[in-house]
Amino acid sequence: MKKFLVILSVFFISSCGISIGNTTYKAPQEKNAEGSVYSPTNGSTMVAINYILPQKAADFEMLSKTIILPAIKKYDSEIYKSLKFLIPEEANADGTLTFMFIADPYLQEKNYDIFEILVQQFGRSRAEEYFDRWISCFAYEQEVISFR
Repeated sequence: MKKFLVILSVFFISSCGISIGNTTYKAPQEKNAEGSVYSPTNGSTMVAINYILPQKAADFEMLSKTIILPAIKKYDSEIYKSLKFLIPEEANADGTLTFMFIADPYLQEKNYDIFEILVQQFGRSRAEEYFDRWISCFAYEQEVISFR
């Protein structure tokens, strides 16, 4: 009887998540086709971390969603498809908000320069206007990190 309960307990634990404090542990899901836990892309990933002033967060999000991302989509659909735009759920300890652009895969032969893309789509004067407005939202300089 004890063996049966032990087997049943192990089966139950491995099929459900275990909650420890605020963290939930789940058994790992299937790995990619090669059986690796690494990203299935053979390239690199780029993460652009943007620390945004709280009073400018709505403007930053609006500009990113309605001006910058559509411009990128028109400029190069491959770049657009590689991007994810993440919006924070809550503010940082200092009150700023962290928005992220993730390029996975990061297409090294492509141009991800937002200002140049805006110039291509809107002309120099309008691109400068949009870019200045976008940059005015930053609390700190953007951090760009590459991964492989």
